[in-house]
Amino acid sequence: MSDRTEVEARLRAEQQRGDSILAALQEGVVMTDTLGNIRYANPAAAEFLGRGEELVGAHLFELVSFETEHDQWSAGHFLDSDEIHGMDGVLRNQRNQALEVEITMLHVSRGEPDERLVFVIRDDSERRQQEQHLSWQATHDSLTGLLNRRAFSAELVKWLAQASVLEVPTVLMLIDLDHFKPVNDQGGHLLGDELLRQLADILRQAVRLTDSVARFGGDEFAILLPACGLERGAMLADQVRAGIEQLQLEQEGRRFGVTASIGLTDLSAGDSSPRGALARADEGAYAAKARGRNQVVAVPSTEE
Repeated sequence: MSDRTEVEARLRAEQQRGDSILAALQEGVVMTDTLGNIRYANPAAAEFLGRGEELVGAHLFELVSFETEHDQWSAGHFLDSDEIHGMDGVLRNQRNQALEVEITMLHVSRGEPDERLVFVIRDDSERRQQEQHLSWQATHDSLTGLLNRRAFSAELVKWLAQASVLEVPTVLMLIDLDHFKPVNDQGGHLLGDELLRQLADILRQAVRLTDSVARFGGDEFAILLPACGLERGAMLADQVRAGIEQLQLEQEGRRFGVTASIGLTDLSAGDSSPRGALARADEGAYAAKARGRNQVVAVPSTEE
């Protein structure tokens, strides 16, 4: 075997090994010319592109579109870039699938006759689901699925900033359960947890999609009602109070339930921080307890 023949045989073997590695990858690998015509695609790429038959010769951007959060990327966007690392987006293919992917692109031999674009496409759905789950955990109460105090406080700050421009004020409602300790002590913590979960459902069903509902911790809850007005908020608070009063759980022949003392206030342009609004709503809840519990007391932001 001549030296040239031996070199060619080694190159063919290396090419075969490279092809085998690319074929085994879970990432899609696509190489196109500067017009977008596919020159190479591994089997994983065919799945991403939604086309099982031979891809070589097809036009990549006729098969798929790629959208980021702010833009739709065309062939021109990629041609203008030397390289792109880990760009998140949604790939839409001929099967009408919208796939969450991460794209890496290398611009090879730019300006040369053999100029090529090499795309690596990775399924990014699992990572994004994990991020969404972690984000949800950071902002929600694990028992009830309601917002936690920190996330609710962020919403409260946002609506306080809008207080001066809203014609109808936003209303803050604090809900303090009455007689919850006996449920835990006599019925057990599992029963107490179930009561809190069902109570959370009552609160969710009572409000609009634009409203925010939170568990502040223990047996204390809060609701934020944007552009609601104190009169309407008081009516809603009484509906919530009645719904909580009707909630009854049975265990070993005994019935357990709670009532709620509810305080509410309207947000005003004079509130420099959440503290003042929370203090007024809390004052209303304490007043409701002092008057015998199972009541609603509104504390306006300003004296009439």
